[in-house]
Amino acid sequence: MSKSSFTLAAVGDCATGLEPTETLFDYVVDHLREADIRFAQNERLYSERGTFQEQGLAPHVRQHPRMAQAFKHVPFDVVGVGSNHIGEFGPDAAIDTLETFHNLGIKTVAAGRTIADARTPAIIESNGFKIAFIGYVSVLLPQFWATETRAGGTPMRAHSLYEPYEYQPGAPARPVTVPFAEDLKNLEEDIRKAKEKADFVVVSLHWGVHFISKPLADYQIAVAHAAIDAGASLILGHHPHVMQAIEQYKGGLIFYSLGNFAFFRRGGHENSPNFLCPQGAYEFKDVYSFEPDPGEVYHWHRHWSEGFIAEVTFDKDGISQASIVPTLMNEKAQPRILAPDSDEFKKFMTYASWVSDSVEGGLVDLRQEGDRIRIYER
Repeated sequence: MSKSSFTLAAVGDCATGLEPTETLFDYVVDHLREADIRFAQNERLYSERGTFQEQGLAPHVRQHPRMAQAFKHVPFDVVGVGSNHIGEFGPDAAIDTLETFHNLGIKTVAAGRTIADARTPAIIESNGFKIAFIGYVSVLLPQFWATETRAGGTPMRAHSLYEPYEYQPGAPARPVTVPFAEDLKNLEEDIRKAKEKADFVVVSLHWGVHFISKPLADYQIAVAHAAIDAGASLILGHHPHVMQAIEQYKGGLIFYSLGNFAFFRRGGHENSPNFLCPQGAYEFKDVYSFEPDPGEVYHWHRHWSEGFIAEVTFDKDGISQASIVPTLMNEKAQPRILAPDSDEFKKFMTYASWVSDSVEGGLVDLRQEGDRIRIYER
């Protein structure tokens, strides 16, 4: 790559668990190392301290700090640690997770020892450019937010309203979500300050609705556009565990959800009363799976194993080229790059175009070029 440019490779949700832990990325590590900068979203806590918070989601998220070596093996330069899991074993486990990555020489975003720490950008230098990463989380319990005195995630909250489509009692409602004005103001302020220190700003956002490909939640579009208006060049979304739309907006690029990348699960979410409210009475399958017609069932984990590597090249004028490299996890959660002539690649191409058509005004043109799908403005 020319010294007048750099390439960022970004991947979505990653959860360690496979041992030896360094083998999690075995089939993609050479490809990732071709990039100048690498980003991943972490979905685990690395600590031997803390107690599971019963109002949390996943008692299995805490692991021994040695498991984080998987990220060093690649190595990733920046990791998003803010997620809906950040407070599930209390502030001490959140602090240990941050220290685990810092001891490995990996910068973190979207969480911190305090709210000021959580809002501090991670600065990476590459080929003469400075790139600032910041991160926010929309799917946080209140006690998981970072404060002046408590470790946790950086909140980008949203109000939820429900508007009926029809006058009939019991008719389906349309969710309406609006970002918290205070949090959005903080996000815009952080971007403007980061832009004073760096050539480009990349924003990591843990947001969206589990397992829903489209439509996007309203607040996702509002926050993404506001971030780019404030000076960000690239939005990296994650959390839904499925790919969501790709959008071009005012010279910036938005990946609303990068999907799962390397997500090891032992046991899983089935039959656990802790996972969904109210009163722990529901499981994922009760809410996100449905049977619209006899024998036609949509399962919540339909796209669980599908992901991609987002490759974005910057030069002095901004984003000059972008593409995605489709991947599929095997039974050990190890992602493999799809063969360009495979049926899986064709299905991914169709799916990627379908989800991206859900954003009006910022449509992209996706074209297969070898083992990549190039992103063009439509």
